[in-house]
Amino acid sequence: MQYTDLIGRMTSDAWILFALVWLVSAFFTKKYAKRAGARWWVVRLLFVAVILIFIKLSGMRGAFLLWYLHEPAARWAGMALTFAGIAVAFWARFNLGRNWGQPMSEKKDAELVTSGPYAYIRNPIYSGIFLAMAGSILVFGMLWILVLVPFAAYILPSVFAEERIMARLFPDAYPSYKARTKRLIPWVW
Repeated sequence: MQYTDLIGRMTSDAWILFALVWLVSAFFTKKYAKRAGARWWVVRLLFVAVILIFIKLSGMRGAFLLWYLHEPAARWAGMALTFAGIAVAFWARFNLGRNWGQPMSEKKDAELVTSGPYAYIRNPIYSGIFLAMAGSILVFGMLWILVLVPFAAYILPSVFAEERIMARLFPDAYPSYKARTKRLIPWVW
């Protein structure tokens, strides 16, 4: 097996592991007090379907990929970024524990989690996924931008909606937490 095949396979496997962990861990959360609308479920399912399709397409090479890096160092770096992004998302997910849930939803007996990656950024799961997608662009090609852009269009409104929800749920603690952390990029934004 060539290193290029190995990099692609390992990166694909990381995304599959991510999807499986997300699916299984969804069964071990607190009950919802209020859920996001049904349209967001459709968006999420479409996003998962697109990721799986892109993993399959990523094994193909051709002009339709728009641009594909043949430089080994860039592809290894892409795999490392993908692994790092997924690791950050896992760290954040497990740090939330049973408080984790759908974007823009409220849990019963919700707690404001400010430890682990949440000590630096308010949305480390989203940050990790963005980082993993950026890495996947380096591994698989520019076609992955077609995943990144819709994900950003879905997540950015979620970030602002969730900030409003957290400010309402934790009126005493959230303002100071928000003042000392960044939204998505540590020390930047």
